Amino acid sequence: SRPTELNGLAERDISFVKDDISSFMKDAIEADEDEFDVIVLDPPKLAPSLSSLDKASRKYHALNRDAMNLIDKARGGLLLTCTCSAAMTQKDGGQYFLNIVNGAALSARRRVTLLRVSGAAPCHTQSPASFPAGAYLTAALFHVGPADK
Repeated sequence: SRPTELNGLAERDISFVKDDISSFMKDAIEADEDEFDVIVLDPPKLAPSLSSLDKASRKYHALNRDAMNLIDKARGGLLLTCTCSAAMTQKDGGQYFLNIVNGAALSARRRVTLLRVSGAAPCHTQSPASFPAGAYLTAALFHVGPADK
């Protein structure tokens, strides 16, 4: 493809997968064949309200843990993990989601370094006073270190 060529990559060096992410990651972990340099984890809204936050937290934990287990074990790599749930983004001033990812790293026995946290693009206007739920997007970029031996 043209983007692959422009970035100096061979077709064999890049893959895009469309699948149920939980099933895909479970199968990949069990097969112990695939490792990735970069994973973008952008699930649909898992916590549509505060009442679903506990269940969503467990799901975010599992998804991030499994993604980290698929990052290259020898060299490490990058994980861009996202949430579009206002309940997740706003709890504890945004720290709640990051704490879940850190907990997932402990479960995966991987060291992570937070490189950047982003919110919505400028085209997503926000009005914290009149519509606080407008702050619903969080994207966190982590370096996932090599697996502990």
